[in-house]
Amino acid sequence: MTVYLCGDLGHRAGGLDLAALAGWLTERHPQTEVRVTPGPCDRPERWLDREGTRADRLLLGLCAADRDRAELHARARRLGFDPLAIEVVDLGATCALTPARAEATRKARALFAAALARSRAYRASGPENARPVFTWDQPVSRRSLFTLPPIRWEVVPSIRDEACAVGRGCRACATLCPHGALRAEGGRMVLSKTQCTGCGACVSTCPVAAIDLPGASLAQIEAQLDALLGSDAANGSRPGILFLCHRGAPALRRLPRPGAAHPIDWLPVELPCLAMVTPAWILQSLQLGAAAVGMLACRREECRFGQRETVEGRAGYCQATLAALDLSPDAVWVADVTDERGLAEALSRPVPSVPLPVGGGRAGVDLRVDHGATANALLGLARQHGRTPARALDHAQSPLGVVTLSPGCTVCGACASACPTAALALDQADAAVTLSFDGTRCTGCGGCVPVCPESVVHVDRHTDLAVLSRGQSVLRRDHVARCEKCGGAVATRALLDRFASILGRDPVMSTITRYCEACRGSLS
Repeated sequence: MTVYLCGDLGHRAGGLDLAALAGWLTERHPQTEVRVTPGPCDRPERWLDREGTRADRLLLGLCAADRDRAELHARARRLGFDPLAIEVVDLGATCALTPARAEATRKARALFAAALARSRAYRASGPENARPVFTWDQPVSRRSLFTLPPIRWEVVPSIRDEACAVGRGCRACATLCPHGALRAEGGRMVLSKTQCTGCGACVSTCPVAAIDLPGASLAQIEAQLDALLGSDAANGSRPGILFLCHRGAPALRRLPRPGAAHPIDWLPVELPCLAMVTPAWILQSLQLGAAAVGMLACRREECRFGQRETVEGRAGYCQATLAALDLSPDAVWVADVTDERGLAEALSRPVPSVPLPVGGGRAGVDLRVDHGATANALLGLARQHGRTPARALDHAQSPLGVVTLSPGCTVCGACASACPTAALALDQADAAVTLSFDGTRCTGCGGCVPVCPESVVHVDRHTDLAVLSRGQSVLRRDHVARCEKCGGAVATRALLDRFASILGRDPVMSTITRYCEACRGSLS
């Protein structure tokens, strides 16, 4: 891996201690080659020409990263680089204008630690992740006009069929996508590149992590957050995590001015769209030590996702959750790029931090839905601060659900077979069969409801810490009748009672209750 640092960063405003930064990178990451190059860095693509094919991954520390990266990516493709393996770190706006040189350099270390972690977690993209977009109507530089084709490649997700739960009835990604880019077809979930905007909302919503978005995968975001929240990056301080989308990032870069520096407390995490940010991301950041979490939204008409109310609703859910835990709801906020004054005020006011955790080791970031990311963060916050809400939290954007059963369950297991996260599980041991529920894994998707033949399964979308604290609990237990001929399982007692209520005194009931399906077929 090669790291380029623009030399102008050393004397721009307060400046960075580039020698100290380069030394830190070399010491902590011996396999990394660090180069401090003379500025300006307005055309970072020229650095690629020097690389040839020696480095498979590049990190570029720039004074200003507000240029369209299409030219950089196009040049990378032409030279044989994977453009998604290039991480760009904006050190000008976020570091160089910080008044204290030592503090600016410390923050640069934090951002580089995160960029290195994100880069190492990157896995190569394939043709299925590229969508061509013609750019005849887009402004380009004079040089690019004669050297690059009028086309850019946008990144779209891909689906790993072997992991996808569509065969069990899961439609979480298709239900969420507002553009109709995902549909179930022939037993597979199919993505339409022409309809996809690359917002990434499906990636963080998929209950089994079957959707990949190279450059912004769950593994990359986990690694980045882990580095930002780790002691090596934070250096004893408590950062705020600032999620922002690519289209909202320029507004953040415009804020710093000499004498009005970018606050040192906030560390940015740039994403394709804020639609990727789930309550689990916000709450887990707080639980792992972030003082607060901010979200910088782009203009409504430019949003790739197109549903700002969903983004704001998720933040609202987190605020309500913090309030229920007697913690400051102001530790989570959403700002709009159209209100730069309001954004500047939000970033410059003191961080309304969630209190520091009490005792316990620090676990790593785990954002996977099927690993109980949201529930684990909630339980962690409650344990750390000794808070137990007196009631369940009802909220339209609750990412959790609670399953209950009405009388009449036959323990057939259809609901467990349909559950993509294994929140419902059917266990058989000897003559007993048990249907259990683990609230930490339930997303409230409701896929278990329509498959129940008795219509006794119900799902409520609310957050109940009492249910989460119990973990796996038994919903229904029954005994299994055994075949008189082979000893195999016939059916649960409840299911046989259900058959009896339908068939009455029909002679066939004697056969159904005494023999398994295989042996019934062999009877003369």
